[in-house]
Amino acid sequence: MSEPVVLRPRFGLVLCFIVWAIIVVAIGSLIGQGDVLNAVRFIPAFLLAAFGCWMLFWAPAVQIDATGVRLQNIARAVRISWPAVASVDTKYTLTIRTVGGRRFGAWSAPGPSRLTTFRATRQDLRNLPKTTYGPGNSVGIGDLPSSDSGLAALRVRQYWEQLRAAGHLDSGAVEGSGVETTWYRTRLIVLAVLAAATLAGALL
Repeated sequence: MSEPVVLRPRFGLVLCFIVWAIIVVAIGSLIGQGDVLNAVRFIPAFLLAAFGCWMLFWAPAVQIDATGVRLQNIARAVRISWPAVASVDTKYTLTIRTVGGRRFGAWSAPGPSRLTTFRATRQDLRNLPKTTYGPGNSVGIGDLPSSDSGLAALRVRQYWEQLRAAGHLDSGAVEGSGVETTWYRTRLIVLAVLAAATLAGALL
C-alpha cells in the first residue's frame, strides 16, 4: 500500500514567503519610525493580508491515506472514505463525486494554466491509472500530471486502484454517507477579528 500523501499548491509557499517578507519589512518600517498611530492603524491590515495569504495559498491541501481522501479547503475540510468514492474529475479542479451523488472540489488542486497546457505532449498523458481514461481512451487536459489537479488526481486514482485491486472495496459498503465535514471555526474567528481590527484602524 502507498504511503500517505499530502499535496499543496506548488506556488503557494513561495507566494506566501514573498508576501510575508514584504509585510515584515512594512511593519518593521512602521515600528522603526515610532509612529504609534499609523502602527495601530495599519498593522492589523498587514496581519490580515498575511493570514489571508496563508488561508488561500498554503493551508489548503489534499491528503490521501488508507482511510480516504481529505480535501482541506479554505473554510472547511471534507473527508471522503474510499468506499464512498464514485469518480474523480479534473475539469476545473480536482473534484470527487461520491456514490451518493455529491461533488466536492479541492481548492488546492486547480486545473492547468495555459502555459502548462501549451507545453503538454501526448506522452504526458500516457501510462496514467486506468480510471483516468474515458470513452475512446479520452483524457481531460486537467489530468496533466504537471498540473495541480492532474497530480492530485493521479495520486488519488493510484491509491484508489490499489485498494480495489487488493479487494478492500469489494463489499461496496459505505458507512453512513462516507463524508465527514469539519469547519475551521478558529480560523474563521481569527479572520473575523483581524478584519474588524482592520476596519477599526481605517476609521481612526
